[in-house]
Amino acid sequence: MPGFEPTTRARNLERLAAECVDLLVIGGGITGAGVARAAALRGVTVAVVEARDFASGTSSRSSKLIHGGLRYLQQGEIALVREAATERRAVRRIAPHLATKVLMLVPVYGRTSAGLYKLRLGLTLFDKLAAVGPEDRHRTLSREEALAVEPHLAPEHLQGAGVYPEYVTDDARLVLDTLKAAHHAGAIAVNYTRVTALGTPGGTRIVELWDEQSRAALTARARVVVNAAGPWVDLIRALDRPGEPPVLHLTKGIHLVFRAEDLPVHHCVVMRARDGRPVFAVPRGSQVYVGTTDTSYEGPLEEPAVTMADAAYLLEALDRSFAGLALGAGDVVGTWAGLRPLIHEEGRRPSEISRKDEITVGASGLVTIAGGKLTTYQRMAERVLDAALPLLRCAPAPAAADQQPLAGGDLGGAPDLAAYAASAAVRSGMKGVAPDVLARLIGIYGSDALEVVCSADGPGALAPLAPGVALSAAEVRHAARREMACTLADVLERRSPLALFSTEDARAVAPAVAGILAREIGWSAARLAAEIADFDRQAAARLAWREPTA
Repeated sequence: MPGFEPTTRARNLERLAAECVDLLVIGGGITGAGVARAAALRGVTVAVVEARDFASGTSSRSSKLIHGGLRYLQQGEIALVREAATERRAVRRIAPHLATKVLMLVPVYGRTSAGLYKLRLGLTLFDKLAAVGPEDRHRTLSREEALAVEPHLAPEHLQGAGVYPEYVTDDARLVLDTLKAAHHAGAIAVNYTRVTALGTPGGTRIVELWDEQSRAALTARARVVVNAAGPWVDLIRALDRPGEPPVLHLTKGIHLVFRAEDLPVHHCVVMRARDGRPVFAVPRGSQVYVGTTDTSYEGPLEEPAVTMADAAYLLEALDRSFAGLALGAGDVVGTWAGLRPLIHEEGRRPSEISRKDEITVGASGLVTIAGGKLTTYQRMAERVLDAALPLLRCAPAPAAADQQPLAGGDLGGAPDLAAYAASAAVRSGMKGVAPDVLARLIGIYGSDALEVVCSADGPGALAPLAPGVALSAAEVRHAARREMACTLADVLERRSPLALFSTEDARAVAPAVAGILAREIGWSAARLAAEIADFDRQAAARLAWREPTA
């Protein structure tokens, strides 16, 4: 399915300046992407603008789990668990390449088996709420069985474990494929386009924009504006009504990445941190990532930093959960930090604040959404439309967005990715591509993998840019030609998560990637040098916390 061709961004900016849209969505994260797709599928004219790159905020810095929210049962949020479990199935249906099943293992410690009995009851209730099939129902392991499947678990007072399935995703690509699907349904989507002013409400609203790439101002017109700016929600509200008190409580979550050989786990292991919070160790190919923290945050929004205190919290959880590994800061090969835009609840600690979304309609008609979860983004989008459509005085019929595949999600009737890869049509279109390369590309791009192969200009273009690096020249070209990548960081942090998972590898291949982008996009020598320098600075800062201070 064609995506964002090289001329798409410029053409969409022209459309923004020329057309009056029904909805203008501010924020190109998962919420804004979901609203744009849901609106476009209903026939509503919609544009989505993002001040930086798509998914460059919270939506590329999550724990990358499409999960049913088992832990919210402890907080009594039954409706949230039911909704998350339902939406988990929907994401797997519309984006099978972006929902990889993993087994969650929850160890239970104590001096009696009471904790194991309580977990079994909770998982039984979760199975019912999630309406899981027989093949996905939980299992309970004895102490010996738990140690057999995860031999590095701390053995003292281990009573056993519960095992149940969840799904791992690439959150940035989920945003991108949602936006591509919105684009194909008629939506206007542009990145690096910042809102500088919201005009006077009443009738058509004039929105002033700034194109960060061309360094030019433009004006858009919309009947209704939706504020889906994530951590920047309060800044957009202030543009609408100066002096408005903030509604967000920002919390920071960080993740640490280790080599699988240093942290050899076979399941997504649920650990307990020193304050009782659950944290995860999630295997992902040759790496394992660990997260997350949940601390109040008041610093810069663009690039929240990992601190030694953040890392120590997770390292301590690893030390108490696994025996004989002794992992330290020097073993970390990648990190990321993201911000949760939660609705402030007086007197509650960060981990106690509800993850429910909240939608408000201001006196000016500005529709604002804050809070929410990655898993439930489609339901959130429908609730935004429920609030926005009455302002448009229209009621288009629902379009069953949870049934229509995202970009890359149409497997032509194949039951799974393996069957799709083995189909005659794929074998014909991918003739000559090595099976392991084909499996990797389909796992990332789904049915759009053929587009990547078509970007392989010459022999060897599908080979890794460096040994052990899961990124090829063809994928870089594809990012520029079909995915609206505008900068080096767009490719190395979001079109591919290499910089997050293996920072030094990303720094090593950055000049080669930048060279390909320069030829595709038409960068000057000065721009090429600046891109490499900027990315190297950002990458170095990501691991700066490991360096001892004087």
